[in-house]
Amino acid sequence: MHAWEIVKQIEYRWMKTWTDLARSTVYKALDALEARGLVASSEAVVDGRNRRTYTLTADGRKALAEGVAYHLATPEYPHWAIDIATYNVDAADPAEAIQALDEYEATLRERAQGWADLEDFLKADEGCPPHRWALSRRARAMIEGELTWLAEFRADLARGRS
Repeated sequence: MHAWEIVKQIEYRWMKTWTDLARSTVYKALDALEARGLVASSEAVVDGRNRRTYTLTADGRKALAEGVAYHLATPEYPHWAIDIATYNVDAADPAEAIQALDEYEATLRERAQGWADLEDFLKADEGCPPHRWALSRRARAMIEGELTWLAEFRADLARGRS
């Protein structure tokens, strides 16, 4: 693919919801990957325009496979601002804290719906393999866990036990 095509695929596949890939990041990443020998580039005419297209090298395929295996095997704890806020909730007005958590819950529910929409979108694409759907299912499961935690935390706050 050429860089612009990669950017369009990121947008089309809603990848910005789970990656930090901005347009400028794609171009920088391709340059860095090429410098490391993980992708090779060549000039090609695409839609009448000269484009640089990129292809994974054998080393790139190997690095990708190793990276996938590593991340499948290695749990990571996300660092979320709500963890800091939860730890310090006693510094906030209790009513304001509950109101903020109401907003947090509403946002979580919107995001869960967005992930459900993404899964429906992916399933509608007959060429999309089920392992891609797993991304949206995982995100929704994490949100459901977050909503369970949130209900328990709000109950503790209501009882005055933060």
